[in-house]
Parts: sequence; structure tokens; C-alpha cells
Amino acid sequence: MGTIDSKNSVYSNLAKIALNEYEERFRIFMETTTEGVVIHDRFKILETNQAFADMFGYTPTDILGRDVLGFIAPQSRDLIMDKLLAGDESPFEVFGCKKDGATVTVEFCSRIIPHGGNRINLTLFRQSNNHVQAASEHPVASDRLDPLFNCAPEAYYLADVTGTFIDVNKAARELFGHKKEFIIGKSFLKLKILAPDQIHRAARNLALNILGKPAEPEEYVIEHQDGRRIPVEISARPVKINGKKLLFGMVRDISEKKKIEKALHRTIKEIETLVEERAVNEKEAGGKSKNKPQTAKDMPGV
Repeated sequence: MGTIDSKNSVYSNLAKIALNEYEERFRIFMETTTEGVVIHDRFKILETNQAFADMFGYTPTDILGRDVLGFIAPQSRDLIMDKLLAGDESPFEVFGCKKDGATVTVEFCSRIIPHGGNRINLTLFRQSNNHVQAASEHPVASDRLDPLFNCAPEAYYLADVTGTFIDVNKAARELFGHKKEFIIGKSFLKLKILAPDQIHRAARNLALNILGKPAEPEEYVIEHQDGRRIPVEISARPVKINGKKLLFGMVRDISEKKKIEKALHRTIKEIETLVEERAVNEKEAGGKSKNKPQTAKDMPGV
């Protein structure tokens, strides 16, 4: 029995030594590699290195606990989600989002690793030699801007600091109901896609963007070219592309959301009406019971 315990102790010590050696090698790798390394569990960052922090303009302590998708530009997030859900471990290029709002092209490669009985992701970020191409001839942007931008299911746009559209993707063109040639070079004021009572609010958010502040998502109603009024949620943030200050915006159709909210509101009102009617009926029933004349059977002692 003592021999077995002794062997178990030896194996346990060897396992600890191997683990310590592995952790030391991994620490050295994290400190010396030029690649950004992020270990995350369901997108929550557990550990990172200085290279990743430098790549995005943060300190490592600022990064821990944050969502890894927060370092990815909106137009690349769906692609990353699709790749991760499919278990695709091959590298691919995405747009990263730096602390100062600038976009950076990075190579993204993620692999699932075991950790404490769970499965977490180890993701590498490598600075790409390719950069986001800005418009070569203002105000018409190059069609080579980015296939991710052009093919994204959400409506995206690029505008200058005056609100003039530089580029719009296919989803945005379909949402507005206009061809690209009609949109490019015009501001949202000239396009008349926003109702007059919403212009002031949109101009205020544009001013915030110019000051370098991202605009929180706000609800608007846009007027489609065919006359339909479509409820949308618009958000924008300042970015730098080839040294130029631009605005990157996303427009999300929330028609279904509004339908659900309306149906939910109607259901709540119906429930409230039923509750009120029931309360009235119970009150009336209670009043009738009190006013009911007593019979001989109701009298005590009879």
C-alpha cells in the first residue's frame, strides 16, 4: 500500500513540475511574442499580453474582464461569431478598433484549449500589412474599401465630419431605397431620409462625433424612397482612416422589434383591463352579499 502511495506522490510531483514548466514557457511566450495574445472565456478576457495592449492602445490591466468583441470593429463581429461557432481555427483578417477610435487591420486566429475542466479560447492577433483603404478621390469612395463592409448584413456607412456620405454598403442602399451613386456626396439633410423633427437630434449627435465622442444608439424613423417609414436604430463613432477623420455608422432596422413591443403593450393593457373588471365584479358581488336580506336559515340559533 505504501508503494502505491509513494508512486502516486511521485506522479503528483512530476505533474506539478510539468505544469510549472508549461506555465513558465507560456509566460515567456506571452512576454516575448510580437503577436497579441488573448485568453477568453465566452468572450470575457481572462489574460492578455503587452503586445495586444500596445496593438490597441491600452494597458493590460485595462483589458482584463472586457469583452473581446469590444476590440473588433462592428463590421467584423458577425464574421468572427460565425467562425467561432463553426469551430474554424484558420486565420482571417478583420478590422480591429483601437482606443482612440482608429481602425486597424489584424489577422485573427482562435483555438479552443482545455482549462480547468472547461474549454476556453486562445486567440492570436497579428498586425496585418494591409490597411483600410480610404477614398482615393473624395467624395466617391473606392469600391475596394472592404468586402466585409460591403457584404455585411447590417447597414453600414462612412461619412465625413459634415455628415456627407463617402460610402454605403449594400444593406444600407436597400434600407434607404437609393442607388449608391445617388447617396454618395450627399448629406443626410439633402437626402431627406430623416423626418424634419429628427434633424436637430441627428445634428447634435453629429457634433458629438466630430468632438471624438461615439454616439449611443438612438431610434429614428427614416423615409424609404418608396414612401415607407421605417423605424431604425442609428449609432456612429469617429474613426481614422489613412489619417482622415471619418464617421463609421450602423443603421439597424427595428421594425420587428417595434411590432413585438406594440403587441406586448397591447397584451399588458388587455391583462390590466381583465384584472380591473374582475376587481369590479368581486366588489359588486361582495356588496350584494352584504345587502342580501337574512332568511331564517341565516339567523343564529335557528
